[in-house]
Amino acid sequence: MRYAYDPDELEQKQRQSVTEKPETDQENCEDPEIDPKNPFRNETEFQAYNSDYGEIVPQIRMKGCKIPLFPNDREKKRIHRYENIVGGFLLLHLVLMNVLALVLMGGFSWLQGVVDSAMSGGELPVNYSELAWNYFENSSAYIAITMLSIAGCSILVTWFGCRMTKIPVSNLFQTKEFHAGHALIYIAIALCIQTITGYAAAGITELLEGVGITAFEPDLSPSKEVKTVLISFIYSVIVAPITEELLVRGFVMKNLSRVSQHFGIIMSAFFFGVWHENIAQFVLAFCAGCFFGYITVKHNSLIPSIIAHMAVNLCAEIFSVCGVYDWDLAGNLMNMVYTILVIAGLILLIRMLITERFPSTTPEQAERGGRLSLTSPLLMIVMICHIGSSIYYILLESM
Repeated sequence: MRYAYDPDELEQKQRQSVTEKPETDQENCEDPEIDPKNPFRNETEFQAYNSDYGEIVPQIRMKGCKIPLFPNDREKKRIHRYENIVGGFLLLHLVLMNVLALVLMGGFSWLQGVVDSAMSGGELPVNYSELAWNYFENSSAYIAITMLSIAGCSILVTWFGCRMTKIPVSNLFQTKEFHAGHALIYIAIALCIQTITGYAAAGITELLEGVGITAFEPDLSPSKEVKTVLISFIYSVIVAPITEELLVRGFVMKNLSRVSQHFGIIMSAFFFGVWHENIAQFVLAFCAGCFFGYITVKHNSLIPSIIAHMAVNLCAEIFSVCGVYDWDLAGNLMNMVYTILVIAGLILLIRMLITERFPSTTPEQAERGGRLSLTSPLLMIVMICHIGSSIYYILLESM
């Protein structure tokens, strides 16, 4: 099956008629057959979140235009364009993040060496480099540089990526039907997901160790230095949730949802998982990412996901601080509150799974989603980079 009219012919007609009849919303079209915001007639999607599919099929507003089951080459090319923009900017994020971190760390190490040399009269121990790195790795400067590198690159990539794909950043915050009650519900569900995935990750790690594979886990041991704890808190609870949601649920998911919200949510959650490059955090990030993606499209805003993300990181930071300072009473009280929220979250999660519908895909969307994305080279390259790094760290730990 093909389009009712040849795409080139329809585009030419549309350009010729733009002065007489500009492209407007569907109510100004005579007997419109296709809604540009819901071209696949998918009733499970949240229409307010959808982008205009006319950016992929420009002739969609022409009367008589039909979207076939299989996309033609021109439509595939336009879908690939958005997917490759996402992949290209994620690759740029990966490169810039590491380059910026190396430059900042190198500058800090040089400055530290100059100061230490001046204070010691120009004589430094033979193993100074090792001593300096050990000090730096456990200092507040290391966390600050990490924060600047990741957060700064996330903001830049989101900004320029959205500009290239013509998505106003303000459109990521067009909040619909969201109030304090929703926030509490989503926080409880997010904490429940955190607990369940924690047990799941521990089980997977144990199974891998049973066959001789040591799963890589990042060193998240907290410091007792007040300045380090404060910077870590600011980064984990405030900066990371905002910048990560802007990048992943903002720029990435918005563009990958142009064909299907289902595909956009799952794919962005997968990228969010492999971005962490270890099994334990992948399980949490992927499952939480699916939930964050769902509430984002439901309310057409990043605000719900940012709040839920902040809550998850806040609880982790509080438990960490209570543990490092041996605040047993505070830790016990926090554990009691956390347990109540997790139980409530489990009930609310089950209720949500029963009463609400996760966006599904129509046959037309399926032909334009997962399988087609496998032929988007930049999208696949960035995925391979992160999966490859994850495997490398596993092999390194197992040696």
